[in-house]
Amino acid sequence: MDPFDAAGAVLHYRFEAQATACAFIGSVLAVAGGDGAVRLCAVDGSSKKISLHDGAILGIASNAKGDALYTAGDDGNLKRLGADGAISDIHTGRKWVDCVSCSQRGHVAWSCGKTIYLAKEGEEPVEITAPSSVSALAFSPDGKWLGAAVYGGALLISPNKPETTKFLEWKGSHVAIGFSTDGRFCVTAMLENSLHIWKIATPEKHGNMGGYPAKPVSFDWMADGRSMLTAGADVLVTWPFTGSDGPLGQNAAVFEGGVGIVRSVRARPSSQQVLIGYAAGGVALFDRKDDSYGYIAEADGSPVIDVRFSPDGRMAGFIRENGTAGLLDMGKP
Repeated sequence: MDPFDAAGAVLHYRFEAQATACAFIGSVLAVAGGDGAVRLCAVDGSSKKISLHDGAILGIASNAKGDALYTAGDDGNLKRLGADGAISDIHTGRKWVDCVSCSQRGHVAWSCGKTIYLAKEGEEPVEITAPSSVSALAFSPDGKWLGAAVYGGALLISPNKPETTKFLEWKGSHVAIGFSTDGRFCVTAMLENSLHIWKIATPEKHGNMGGYPAKPVSFDWMADGRSMLTAGADVLVTWPFTGSDGPLGQNAAVFEGGVGIVRSVRARPSSQQVLIGYAAGGVALFDRKDDSYGYIAEADGSPVIDVRFSPDGRMAGFIRENGTAGLLDMGKP
């Protein structure tokens, strides 16, 4: 692996708390911590600590407008942090707020155990009861569905008509969920080292994508939607989404040249580049144009739990379990 020519420009941050999740609000990387605080990391190297919860932050999401963050806490609260610094209490309860997600059409969803709350920003939520505790939430890019990963499959809910639901069944524990860029496919990561996929219009068309040496809990789609990137192996694994049935009946492609087990992946908007975080702490940039790898950050022994791009693709960010984070201005995609 050759050094990436911008590696020296990475801004490194070290915090006293374990990092749990991250998201971008504009060009600022928001790092959620186990101490209930969010650290806002700016491109000038500065960081600002904002205490929000009396306990760990379990999830964080930025809204469609890019002017607010939502944080889920094990203190039973969901908070909204505006870009102007204003803090609002969105939900207060006794159960942990396990997950939170925002749609591109102005919806926000969060879950407490089996209960899912779904609302338009600024409006009162509706409650939906899932068949089991929710492990993850995600909206489809087209805004048609909110997906919840649960035991036994995936529950799909229409944000505009929450009474309209669909259950995609497959036995076992599902711990992460996502949708293809065109919204036609739903994918979950399982407690076993595998992924499962359904064609939503015809859910009887589904399949298992296995063979991973580790859990592929992180996955994303290339900007053109033609392939899905997955973690869980010591190579970058991609699945084709070019045909009418996507990867069903197809084989995966692998790209060697990384540095250990891939822990997290993220596609860069309007680009063929991929940000990769490794279990050993390293971060790399993979370019599909020439299938080349380059370093962003050296391994430090602490797993990279998330990698992100800002919505415009200019800023790249990453966090590790040990409370370290990195931010890089990569220029326009």
